[in-house]
Amino acid sequence: MPIRIRTALPEDAAALCALNAAFNGDTGVTESDVRQSLLTRTEIVLIAEADGEPAGFCCAQVHHSFCYPAPVAEVTEMYVAPAHRRKGCAGAMLAHLERILRDKYNVDEIHLLTGARNLAAQGAYRKAGYSSRNEQYMKKALPSDADSANSPA
Repeated sequence: MPIRIRTALPEDAAALCALNAAFNGDTGVTESDVRQSLLTRTEIVLIAEADGEPAGFCCAQVHHSFCYPAPVAEVTEMYVAPAHRRKGCAGAMLAHLERILRDKYNVDEIHLLTGARNLAAQGAYRKAGYSSRNEQYMKKALPSDADSANSPA
């Protein structure tokens, strides 16, 4: 099964929307939203094709900080449809992404976050040469403007 990896185009919006729904469930992201994101290029989006059909996607963003000499990239999403898993699709997407990040963006380090119980993804990342570090993931949900306006000062 030949795997083809390429940068996603606006005409891939329907396929990416369907793959995202399979990955993340109904997030409310529409085909139009995906198309607009691809047009504005706010992130790097790759699509994998196997046997002529969409097989997965990989997204990354490049971050610049005055604290570091080179930009750092983050793999923000990666998904391979179940029928195409364990066939080299994830590794091919990561290798393609790494070439783009190194050659076009001068990135020398890539970060990513995956679930502690997502052993399949961890295995795919390790196979591609990624290693884990002992860091703590933290997050905070920010209240909406309406919530802020209704809270006591």
